[in-house]
Amino acid sequence: MKPSVRLSFAAAMMALLASPPLLAQPAGAPAAGAPAAGRGGAPAETWWSEKTKPAIYTAPNKPLWKLSDLKRMHAGQNSWREPILKNLQQEASYNSSAPGIKVPRRMNFDTEILFVVMAGEMKFEIEDQEAFTATRGSIVHVMESTIYSYETTGAQSALWVEIGPLDYRLVYPGADPAPVAKAGGTMVKVAFGHRPGAYAAPNTPHWNLFAAVAACQPTGVRVNGDHVYGSAINGYAVPNDPENKCPAAGGRGGRGGALADAAPFNPNSVFGHMHPGMSEWWIVMSGKIDGKFEGAGVMHGEEGDVLNAAASTWHQMEFVGPGMSTRLALSPYPFNNMNNTAGQ
Repeated sequence: MKPSVRLSFAAAMMALLASPPLLAQPAGAPAAGAPAAGRGGAPAETWWSEKTKPAIYTAPNKPLWKLSDLKRMHAGQNSWREPILKNLQQEASYNSSAPGIKVPRRMNFDTEILFVVMAGEMKFEIEDQEAFTATRGSIVHVMESTIYSYETTGAQSALWVEIGPLDYRLVYPGADPAPVAKAGGTMVKVAFGHRPGAYAAPNTPHWNLFAAVAACQPTGVRVNGDHVYGSAINGYAVPNDPENKCPAAGGRGGRGGALADAAPFNPNSVFGHMHPGMSEWWIVMSGKIDGKFEGAGVMHGEEGDVLNAAASTWHQMEFVGPGMSTRLALSPYPFNNMNNTAGQ
C-alpha cells in the first residue's frame, strides 16, 4: 500500500477516535487529557460508533468457499477460473490450468498482483528477475509496471488463487501478438515509460511457505504492498504438539483445540475481533482451520478452502489438529484488530 493511503486511513481513524461527539465518557473514566491506560497494561478501551450489521456477503463473496465444491462445479474441465472474492479494495479468483498452458507476457499497468499456488507447478518469468518454478505453498508477488508470464509445467493441472486490487488493468507488449479485445473495448496501441517496481522487505518475487517451515524459518508477513497484504500463520491445536519440530521459529499454539470441542457457539454474541471498512480472509494452506463468524456461525476449512470474514464482523480463528495447520491471512493493507472487550 502506498504510504499516503496508509497515512490517510490512520489519520481518519485518529480523527474518529478523538472527535468529542463520537466519544462518550463512562463513569469513572479519566479526565480529559489523562494518559490512556488499560487494565493490566492492556490498550485503553475506545468507543466506536460505526459498527454495522455483520456477515454481509454479496456474490461472489461467501464465508466459506470449499475447494471440493469448486472442483465439482468445474468437473471435466482442466482449465477454469472462478471469482471468489470482490470487495471495496480487492478481487480474487480461484484458477486451474492444464499442463502446457502458457499465459503470454503482460503487465499490470500500475498495480501489483499476487499468486498463491495450491497444487501443481507453474514456471514464472518476471521482468528483471530470474525465472523460477512455483509449487504448492508458493507465494508469487509481481510488482506494478512489471512484465510477466507463466506456464503450467509438470504432469498435473496447477491450482492457484490470484489476488489483485479491484478493477486492475492489464497491458501487453506491443512486440507480441495482439490479444483479443474485451467486450465493449477496442484494441489500440499506446506508449508510456515503465520501470519495474522495486521489492522492499518483506516483499520478494517468490517465497514458499513449506520450504520455510521445513528449514525452521519464521513465517509471518510476506506481502505488504499496494492493496495487497498477506501473513502466513502456522500453528497447532495442541501447544506442545510432537509434530512441531521448530517451536522457536513460530508455530503458535492453539486455543485448546477445535471449535467442535468447545461450548456451543452463539453467532449473535460478541467475541474475538473485527476490522472496520474491510474484510479479512484466509486461504487454508495446510491442515484444518475453523472460523467463528458473527451472524454466519462456525466454518470448517481444510487445505485449499477459502474463509472470509466480512467487514465489521466479529470473528475468531482456530487451529484444528492433529499436526500443523496453516493459513494465509489476506487483506488490502495492514490493520489493527478491534478486539472485543465485553466481560473483561
